[in-house]
Amino acid sequence: EVHSVVKKVGTAKGSDNPSITYIASKLSTLDMYGHPTGVRSISLSSDDILACTVSKSVTKVWNVANRSCIRSLPLSSSSTSSVSYYGLCSAFLPGNTHVIIGTREGHLLILDVASGDIVYIEEDAHDGAIWSLDLRRPNPEHDEPIAIVTGSADKMVKFWDVERQEDAEEGAHHPMVVHTRSLQMTDDVVAVRYSHSIDPTRRMVFVSSLDCTVKVFFDDTLKFFLSLYGHKLPALALDAAD
Repeated sequence: EVHSVVKKVGTAKGSDNPSITYIASKLSTLDMYGHPTGVRSISLSSDDILACTVSKSVTKVWNVANRSCIRSLPLSSSSTSSVSYYGLCSAFLPGNTHVIIGTREGHLLILDVASGDIVYIEEDAHDGAIWSLDLRRPNPEHDEPIAIVTGSADKMVKFWDVERQEDAEEGAHHPMVVHTRSLQMTDDVVAVRYSHSIDPTRRMVFVSSLDCTVKVFFDDTLKFFLSLYGHKLPALALDAAD
């Protein structure tokens, strides 16, 4: 911030001694491109043109080619700016026009990249912090809805379908999420990931928890497949091939 300081000399009442006061006024403000707090999540758009970074109370969208910040999206309620959310994980929805964010408060937020508004809030999607989420790769040969999986500190893995809001204004096709299934775990979930297979019968769900193991389930039946172990600390990030 740049301030202008003006010195004013006057005379105090009942005294012949001069009084000096300084009045400061803000002239301009220069904000950083980066986040004011630590970045908790980074996600890429499907065309690798945009990147989304998430931290406390703010989400930023970046142009990957020239490494410039395009938009800063506040994670606060439009009705009351005093309510802000702490973003922990994120993903671009198909079309790259919306970003879904999981928060420490247990909410799921959907942001419109163009307007910067929060167009949907799934309050109390989990009873604890949502540490991780992932988008399921749709199969063009099967009529599968767009879906996401979320993992939380409440020891739950939840599955959601992405649908269009029924009461949306004409021309505004904002998405929403609908809870479909839940998977109870024995420990806090710190990371979840779909395998990249588009075959529903071969698709797996990988769940990393605080017991330092990664458990693998079939996506269609949620039947337990195997447990991967070997880490001395919980695996905070993971990925899977097809």
